[in-house]
Amino acid sequence: MTDIDKALRDPSSVYHFPREVLEDGSLDDSQKLAILQRWEMDARELLIAEEENMGGDGPSMLSRVHRALAILKGE
Repeated sequence: MTDIDKALRDPSSVYHFPREVLEDGSLDDSQKLAILQRWEMDARELLIAEEENMGGDGPSMLSRVHRALAILKGE
């Protein structure tokens, strides 16, 4: 069983990749969406940090999150 509260606060502490959120059968679609949206926000913050020479893996993770969101939304 997934610690949903922890996943909502810090998705990468529960999952290694956004696709794992999609594959988690213990979550409903609204929970998956909330977790992926939080992960998207975190990835955007990392991208900003990277642009300011502070490191991070923003573009790669952000694109993975976007793909997972598209799959979840049926796009």
